[in-house]
Amino acid sequence: MSLDKALVDRLGSLALHSNHKIIVGVDYGTTFTGASYVSSKGTELSDVIVISTWPGPSRVTDTVFKTPSRIAYPTDNPRISKTRWGYQVEPGMAGYSWTKLLLDQSTPLTKYDDATLESASQAGILRLPEGKTAIDIVSDYLAEIYQYILGVISKQITEEELSITPLEFWFTVPAIWSDQAQDATKAAAQRAGFGASLERPRDEIFLISEPEAAAITALKKYSTNSIGGSVKVGEGILVCDCGGGTVDITTYLVNQVFPTLKFEELCTGIGGKCGSTAVDRNFYKLMSDRFGDAFDNLPMRRKGPGSEFMKQFEIIKRDFGSSDESDYFELPLNMTVPDPDPAHFDDEERMVIISSDDLRALFDPVIDQIISLVRLQIRGARQETGKDIIKRIVLVGGFGDSEYLRKTMRSSFESSGNITITIPDSPQASIVQGAALRGLEGLRSTTKHCRRHYGFCWGIPFREGIDNEANSYIHSFTGEKMVRGIMRWMIAKGEKYTENYTNNVNINHPHFESSDLKKPITFYACDDTQVPERVDENGVYEVGEIVVDFSNTDLSRFESKSVDGKRLYYLRYKLKVIFGAQEGILRFEAVSQGQTIGTTSINFNTLKYY
Repeated sequence: MSLDKALVDRLGSLALHSNHKIIVGVDYGTTFTGASYVSSKGTELSDVIVISTWPGPSRVTDTVFKTPSRIAYPTDNPRISKTRWGYQVEPGMAGYSWTKLLLDQSTPLTKYDDATLESASQAGILRLPEGKTAIDIVSDYLAEIYQYILGVISKQITEEELSITPLEFWFTVPAIWSDQAQDATKAAAQRAGFGASLERPRDEIFLISEPEAAAITALKKYSTNSIGGSVKVGEGILVCDCGGGTVDITTYLVNQVFPTLKFEELCTGIGGKCGSTAVDRNFYKLMSDRFGDAFDNLPMRRKGPGSEFMKQFEIIKRDFGSSDESDYFELPLNMTVPDPDPAHFDDEERMVIISSDDLRALFDPVIDQIISLVRLQIRGARQETGKDIIKRIVLVGGFGDSEYLRKTMRSSFESSGNITITIPDSPQASIVQGAALRGLEGLRSTTKHCRRHYGFCWGIPFREGIDNEANSYIHSFTGEKMVRGIMRWMIAKGEKYTENYTNNVNINHPHFESSDLKKPITFYACDDTQVPERVDENGVYEVGEIVVDFSNTDLSRFESKSVDGKRLYYLRYKLKVIFGAQEGILRFEAVSQGQTIGTTSINFNTLKYY
C-alpha cells in the first residue's frame, strides 16, 4: 500500500472518532510561509507531513517547502481579477511583502535590530495599501493559506470527514515578539479563518515560539538519530533561528532523553530584527547610493521583493560563500543610468554588476549582529551554570541556508573545538515540523525564562523623606496620604516559570455609584535588567490596558460609605496574570466575591509603524 493511500485510510477512519484531530503547524514568516500536518494518532517526527507543493507559476521547482509571504490585489494590478498570493505574485506585479515586521509596532528598536527598518519603510518597501492595516494584509494573506491547507488535507480525507475532524493550529512566532505582536498574529489568524468558527466550533489556535519549535525538531532528531551526534543529558543546545525578518536565540538544557525527551530553557533568550531581509535592505541602500534617482525612481514592481531583480539577488545571496564563487555577479535591471560606471552597470546589456567585496559589505554587518547575539547567549549560559555548557549550535530558519552565514558561524565557534555547528537537512522545514510535534506529543520546554519584567502601577502609603510631595494624594475612601506611580512587579526578567504560571495581585477601586463599572488598569513592562521603582522612570512602557467589568457583581457586598451625599464603594478584586499560557499569549482573570468577573480583556497599545 502506498504511503498516500495508507494515510488516506488512516485519517479517514480516525476522523469519525470524536477524540481524533489533525494538528497543523503554520510558520508565517517575514519572507516565506510553511505548513505541516499530522494525525493525532501519529507517534513520531516521520509522521509529520510538510506541505511541499505550493501554487503559482513563479516557483522554480515543483517541490518547495515554503511559499513567499507576499500578496497582490487587483486594485493595484488591473490585469488580475482576484487576489494573488505566494508564487502566484509574478515579477512585475505590485505586491506587499515583509508585512509581518509591521505587526510588532510597539517594540522599540534595540542595538541588535536592523537600523535600516525605518528607511525601508520610508522607501516604500514596508508599505501598506490605502485603507488597510498590517493586520488586514496579514489576515488576507493567511486566509489564502488557510484555504490552501484545508484543500491539501481534504485530498487525504473526504470533505465530510474533514468537516467533523477538529483542527488544532500551532502558529510559530518570534520569541522576541512583543505581547502586542503575538496578539496581533493570533487576531489576524482568527480573522483569516483559523480557529473556532460557527462552521468549525472545535478548531483551536495556539502559539509557540520559533526557536522552541526548532528545538523540538532538532532535539527529537538528535535524540533518536546518531547522524550529527546524539544529544546527551546535561548538554546545552543553542538554537539560532535566523529567519527573514528576525533572529531568535534560545538555549535549552537536555534533562532527559529516554524514555521521553525533556528539556528546559537554560537562560533568557535574546534576538533582534536582523534577519536576511536586512541584507536586502543593505543592498537597496547600496543601489541607491550607487545609482541615485535612476534606481530610487524605479517602480517597486521592478525592484521590490518578488521582482525578477530581487529573485536573482536571492539566488546570489543564498550561494554566496561557496568555494566556486566568482568575483563578480550580474543582475538584470532595466534602468537608465546617465554616464554609468562600467564596473557597476553594463548599459548595453542592462545589467547591474556587484562584486564579492560588495556582497561581503552587505552581509558582514548583519552576520556580526548575529554572532554578537550568539556570544552574548553563550556568556549568559556560562553565568547561569558556572561552566561552558553549550556544546552544540543548531542553525535553522531560511537564512540558515546561506552558505556565507554557515561558514562564518563555523569559523567563529568551531575553531575552539568545543562547540559543534549543526544544520538540519531542511532548516526551513524544522520550525514547522516542531510546531506540529508540539501539538502531537506535547513536547515543550518544561520551564522558560521571562523575557521582560511585567507589573502594575499603584499607590502606597506616603513615605516621608523618600517620596516626592508632587506625587502625593489623599485616598478618596480611606483618607490616607498616599504616593502614586509605584510599580508592583509581578514577574522579573530572567525569572523561571512553568506553563500556566499564575501570579496574583490584589487591587481596589473607589467607585461612585454613578460611575462606569468597567474599570481599566494599565499593564506595564520593562526590558532592562535592573527594574525601576517608579512608572515614570526610563525603560518602563505600557503593554496595554486591562478592563475589568463589575457590571454583574453585587455592589452591596463591598464596603461603602456616603461622601457628599453620594454612595462610594470600595471595590476589591484579585487580578490573576497567567504567564506561559498554553495558548501562547498573556491571559488575565479577575476574581471578586469568590467568583470570576466576566471576561478580563487587554487592549494592547500600538505605538507606531516602522
